[in-house]
Order: sequence, then structure tokens, then C-alpha cells
Amino acid sequence: MHKRSKIASLLMACMVLVVFSGCSGGNSDNAQPQISEQDYEPYGKYETPVEFTIGRNTNHVNNLPPGDTIENNLATRYVEDRVNVKAKVAWETDDMDQKLSLSMTTGELPDVMLVSREIFNQLVDNDLIADMTEVYEKTASEGVKNIYASYGDLLLDQVKVDGKIMGLPMTNIGNQHQLLWIRKDWVDKVGAKLPETAEDVWNLARTFVEKDVSGTGKTVGMVMDSNAMNFSPMFATHGAFPTNWIEKDGQVVYGSVQPEMKQALAEVSSMYKEGLIDKQFAVRSSEEKEALVINGQAGIVFNPWWIGYTNYKDSIKQNPEAVWVAVSAPLDQDGKFRTIRQDPVGGGIVVVNKNFAHPEAIMKSVNLTTDFLYSLTEDAINYKKEHPDEMLTDASRWNNDPTQIPMQVDYDDVLKRYYEDLIKADESGDASAVQEDRVVSFKAYQEFKEKGNDVDVNTYGEYLSRIEGQREANNPNLEVTPAGFYGTTETMKLKWANLQKLEEETILKIIMGQASIDEFDTFVDTWKRTGGDEITEEVNEMAQR
Repeated sequence: MHKRSKIASLLMACMVLVVFSGCSGGNSDNAQPQISEQDYEPYGKYETPVEFTIGRNTNHVNNLPPGDTIENNLATRYVEDRVNVKAKVAWETDDMDQKLSLSMTTGELPDVMLVSREIFNQLVDNDLIADMTEVYEKTASEGVKNIYASYGDLLLDQVKVDGKIMGLPMTNIGNQHQLLWIRKDWVDKVGAKLPETAEDVWNLARTFVEKDVSGTGKTVGMVMDSNAMNFSPMFATHGAFPTNWIEKDGQVVYGSVQPEMKQALAEVSSMYKEGLIDKQFAVRSSEEKEALVINGQAGIVFNPWWIGYTNYKDSIKQNPEAVWVAVSAPLDQDGKFRTIRQDPVGGGIVVVNKNFAHPEAIMKSVNLTTDFLYSLTEDAINYKKEHPDEMLTDASRWNNDPTQIPMQVDYDDVLKRYYEDLIKADESGDASAVQEDRVVSFKAYQEFKEKGNDVDVNTYGEYLSRIEGQREANNPNLEVTPAGFYGTTETMKLKWANLQKLEEETILKIIMGQASIDEFDTFVDTWKRTGGDEITEEVNEMAQR
């Protein structure tokens, strides 16, 4: 009986070992070899191939040349050729969180995963992913380290647990805030000036409406998103930052329930009542909102720097005389254009299975992929030049789908770098000085300077975003407020959806005059009692870790 018990225990231990080795490659099912200092070299090549498995989303772009696959293409071959690291797709899914949650229960985790914050926390809590601290310090390339360093401590702090780097975050670049886009030809037509203050903005909208500057009989003052959140610059003039957690009086608080938000809502509601905001904003689809701009009914809209990559660029089809400019307005009483820092983690966090034998190989793959996409090294540039027939259909750096690890990283201040690169080349007349992945933008700028609105809409959109948008995104009056917290707490998982619904409904009712401004106080009280206070307490506990 005792002997049988020992055999059963041994069998059970073996079963557990098999389950938790999962579909992990790279010798993770064998005794893990000692990693040598040579293995840690950022561009050191392994004598024998190191293979890792990865779980991927199904919604990747298929822009590969004939014969190439997501596992075998120019980007992946570059990594294999230089460091002898190969990726194999373990599975593809259209619901990554669900798939990973299931994989955690079965133990069948791939070697590499691109995960959300929630799954990241679960993997950490269950001790399923590798500590990447030493790997990052020794194996991350200077290119990757420089990119991460541009965020200060903000970015890596999001993936540190007890001081250990537990993942490699994708990045959400800075300066993607809302800008005020205005039809400059309309401003000139009514003899006005570009606005600076909130009062200036409202006055300009009032003038556009009263003079029916569109000539349609239906001129819209300002276009607002259905949830009103694109009006964040207006809220910010009052020191209000809705839908964001901010630091205030030594605590982290939710911006939507602060007294400053009530002041901002009172102003916006008053302007809506006067007819300076699209009366139907709450029921318009995104397409319908865009149509107001494209068809020439609206000449003032809040949007980020990349407006040119949306359908707004089509406005020159209907209105060849249209002249759009970006403005950092409205300014607050101190002359600052205020915004809040968005979550620096964009798209997810790359984590490595704790059982994978060569976590440093993942860092090497990221190094070379980043070099390849961004043309960071002469080696990467020359490699692409040597294989012109194998280039991806879309060779832009934004196309990270065919890479071994679909991970996008970029400098926090890349918009400033990008814009200055274009302007420097334009002023010197030396197009060869433009970074390779920015050549399309430079050519669009030169063509627009020559032809104006006679260019095609895509060229116009490139100009609008890369010159107008990027320039204004770095306005010297910009003041960025750091957020107090990013992420999700336990109570949020249960109650946040209902609290968000309450918030959105209340804000819309107040703006549209369906509820008095005093309804805000009732909303705050209800928000606090039905989970808000509990969540705020959790947020502060997590923020102090």
C-alpha cells in the first residue's frame, strides 16, 4: 500500500510537470541550461537554434509577398539570420484574454505572450512568468533602452513588481491629446483671429453659426463626440480631467467626480443651449460626425494630431478651398494648454513563460525586430536593401504584424523627433537626411507645398497629420498632467461598467439640458456609494506599492 502510494505520487508529479511544461519550446521541457554571459549579448548568435512558441491574435494584416508566412518572412528571417532565434505560432485567437485564462488553468502556456494588464497581474500572482530584470539590463539593445528611457521611469514602472521587471511593455507615445482643428479659410472669411482662450473658441463658433459661414443654412458651431470626451481641452481649462485618475491633495482621485468637473459641465451645457455645439451630437455615429466636416457644415472640431489619417482628409474633395489648421486652444488662465498623460503602455505587455530556458532570446528578437522596423542600425537598413523583392507590401514601421513578436515600441517624444526630422530636411533641401520610415511623409510635404489642395486626399492627409498635427502636438504652451493610476482593481472588475454607464448618462443629460447642473452632486453621491469609494481606496493602495 505504501509502495503504491509512492508510485501514485510519482505519477502525479510527472503529470503536473507535463501539464506545466505545456507547449513551451526552446528546451523548456528539459533541464534548463545555464545561461552564459555570451548568451546575454544583445546581438550574440546562438550556435544551435533557439525556438520559442507564441500565442497571437488572428486579426493580423496579411501583407506578405507570395510564399511568405507569418512565421517566415523578411522580418523573421532577419532575426533568424543574425541571432539564430526562431518563432513558432502556438495558436491564434480572436479573444486573447479568454484564451490565456483558459491556458492558465490547463498549464498550456506558450513561451511568449502579449497580454493585457489584467492577465499580466494574474500571471504574476500565479508565478507563471519570468523575471526579466537581468535579461533587460544585459541583453536589451541600446536602441530599445533609449526608447524606454525616453519615458523616464513611467513606462517600466508599469511592469515592475517588487522592483523586478516582469514584462516588456509596448508603448503608447506621448502628445496624442486632442487639438482644436479649424477651417482657417472660414476664419479669414469672417475677419476673425485664431482663438486662444475658451471665450475665443466659443466666440468663433458663435460667429460661424450666426454668419452661416458654410453657406448651407445649417452651419454647425462645434462637433462633439457622442460621449463628449473629445471636449477634454474645454474641461481642462477648469482643471477637470474626466475618466482619468489624478493626484490631488496627496491622494489619487477620480477626475469625473471632482468639483472642477461641475464647473466645466456648467459652461459646456450653456454653450450647447445657445446652439454652439451640434444639437444631435449624442445620437450621431462617427461617420455622421465626420460627414459634417467633410461636407463643409462644420469648421471646428477636436481631434488628435493624426486627423489626416481619418476620413476628414476627404473634406478637400467637397471643398477644394478648405484650409485646415491645428491650434492648441483653449488655454487656461495661466496661458497653458493642459492635457493628461495617457497610459504609457499601449497594446499590451510581452511576457515570457517562467519555464522557457532562454528568456534572453526573446530580448534579442525584440532588439532586432525594433532595428528592422525603425531602421535603427545600418545593418538593418542594409539587410532590407539587399532583399528588395522580399519587402513587405507595406514597409512602414507601423506594420509589426509579420514580426516574430508583434510588439510596437517608440519614443515618448517621437512626434517631436519626426516633425523636426522633416523640417530639417526641408530647410536643408537634403531629402537623404530623412529617416527611412519617414520618407513618405517628406514626399507628401513637398508635394503639398508645390500643389496645395490639388494633391490626392491621401497625400493631403499625410501632410495634415505629419506637419500640422505633429507641429501643434508639441506646442510650447503644452502642460501635461501625470495620471495617478493606470490599470484595474478587483472591485472595478465587478462594478466599473455600471459606474461608467452612470457617468456617461449623467454627463450627457447635463450637457443637453435634460438634467440641471445640480444633478452632478447626486451623481457624485451615487458614484461614491455604489462602488466609487471602494475602488478609490483600492486605487490608492495599488498606487503606493
